[in-house]
Amino acid sequence: MAIWQAELTTLMSALTYASAALALLYLFRARGTLVLGIRRWLLVAVLAAASGLQALLLFGLARGGAAAFVLAATAAQLAAGIGLWVLLAGIKPLRAGAMGRGMRRQIDQANDRAAAARATLELAEAMARFGHWQVDRAGRVFEWSTAMYRMHGVSPATFLPSLDAVLASFHADDRQPLSTALLAALAGGGEFELRLRLCRADGEMRHVIMSGRSLMPGIVCGVLVDITAGHQAEARLREATAAALHANTALRELTLEDGLTGLSNRRQFDLSLVHEFKRAVRSGLPLGLALIDIDNFRAYNAAYGSIAGDACLRRVAQAVKSIPRRTGDVVARHRGGQIAVLLPLADDKGAERVATVILEAVRALQILHEGADSGFLTVSCGVAAFTSLADVNNPQELVRRAGQALDKAKTEGRDRIVKFDLSLNGDLYDFHNPPQPLDMAYWIKNRVS
Repeated sequence: MAIWQAELTTLMSALTYASAALALLYLFRARGTLVLGIRRWLLVAVLAAASGLQALLLFGLARGGAAAFVLAATAAQLAAGIGLWVLLAGIKPLRAGAMGRGMRRQIDQANDRAAAARATLELAEAMARFGHWQVDRAGRVFEWSTAMYRMHGVSPATFLPSLDAVLASFHADDRQPLSTALLAALAGGGEFELRLRLCRADGEMRHVIMSGRSLMPGIVCGVLVDITAGHQAEARLREATAAALHANTALRELTLEDGLTGLSNRRQFDLSLVHEFKRAVRSGLPLGLALIDIDNFRAYNAAYGSIAGDACLRRVAQAVKSIPRRTGDVVARHRGGQIAVLLPLADDKGAERVATVILEAVRALQILHEGADSGFLTVSCGVAAFTSLADVNNPQELVRRAGQALDKAKTEGRDRIVKFDLSLNGDLYDFHNPPQPLDMAYWIKNRVS
């Protein structure tokens, strides 16, 4: 081989390697399109022709003819260019940059979806007033939502969540139950729910419910729900309920209490009479009644005026009310200046003893009354008692008998006690002619069967 032929062979080898490198570089820098620009395809064809020239040249030189070498080189270049063009036209260039951009696009989309989900969760937590958290056995808090910072009244820049810091943010009386529940969940799994008092950084106390559940051994997650508004509503409801009960009690007292004397009124007496009579019938125990009337009370009002009369009635009522009695005894203003004392478990003798104490108590008041024989206010009393249905078969009969005994005490000179007996015409009650039809209607409706 001649020197010029060797030099030409070396030059063509260099062109071959350079063209191959440029072709590969071009393929990797392509923009991912199937159809390349015309100028780029021309460059590819030239480089491809140069790439095959060396092999063809060597073949021609080996044959030893210059004319054959030229023809062979020209044909080989044309064939190589066409072949490489066909090859490149059927291959979609692979690009590391395109693949990277696709992956980045997917990652960006996933990040966008995650950010949207987190924003939705934060909005839900803000609207529902709850936050979520997650803690491990070592006391590390590695999940602490934005709502948790807001509920504690702290900033992420100044507050580092930890188990000790979280426990310290609750009321002193609530820390031990919360610590016990958390440690139990971290150690053995399970779940808990506690109603706690959260002390915010600004000093405000919030009422919360903390719920937690073990995700896996050593990790617990949960939510903290602010129920302060509900707690305040419950407190207002309790206050309103208490006020309503107080108002109902006051109303009941107004409807069942005599406004002048403070004693039970006639309605309360009638209700108590029916109730105690039914109980006496069931138990077979006695029920006593004493009717007390201020002597010459009309004359007292006429002489001293209605204001003094009201004051006198109040003093007598308080004297009667202050006498020691059994639980269940009822002292009520019956009508006008008349007071009724209902005495469960007392027979006529027991009722008479109570009446005696009442008379002495009124005498001890020493209320001046110029119209009285003694110069002081006195009272008269009639007593009666239920012992069996064969004797008294309805509550109003008991009242009628005590009233007859009271009338007898008045006619006999006042300031005395008369005990009912059948000589006072105490026949059984006539249902066809009741003296107080409204009271008897109530009794008939609720009578003992």
